[in-house]
Amino acid sequence: MPWTSLKNALLFNAACSALLGAALLLAPDVLASLMGEFSSLILTILGGTLLFFAADVAFVATRQPVSPGLAKMITVADLAWVLATPVVMLMGAPWLSFWGHVLLLDVALLVAFCALLQWRGLQRQVLQEQQGAGS
Repeated sequence: MPWTSLKNALLFNAACSALLGAALLLAPDVLASLMGEFSSLILTILGGTLLFFAADVAFVATRQPVSPGLAKMITVADLAWVLATPVVMLMGAPWLSFWGHVLLLDVALLVAFCALLQWRGLQRQVLQEQQGAGS
C-alpha cells in the first residue's frame, strides 16, 4: 500500500505544501480577500516559507534510507501547525471571514492527514528494521 510508505507520505506532504505555497505566492490578494480582512503580505511570506518547507520535505523523502529523525521532525512540525490552527482562528476571529475559517480548517485537516501518514510510515519503518535485525 503506498500510504504506508514513509517516502510516499513525505512526498505527498511535499506536493501539498508546494501547491499551497504556490497558490499563496501567485494569488495572495485573492486569497486574502476571501479570508476576510487579512494581509496579503502575510500570505506571500507564508507561501514562500511553504515552498522552502516542501523542498526540505522532498529532500528528506528522496534520501536512501529516509532518515527517521528528520521524518519525525517534519511530523512534529506538522502537528505544531495543526495545534496552532485553533489559536490562530481564535486570535484572528475579528479579521477572518467564514471562508477564512473554512480554509484554515481545511488546511489543518490536510496537514493532520500528512502527519498521520508519516507517523504510520515511521512505525512501519521501525517494524521493518526490527524484523531485519532479528533475521
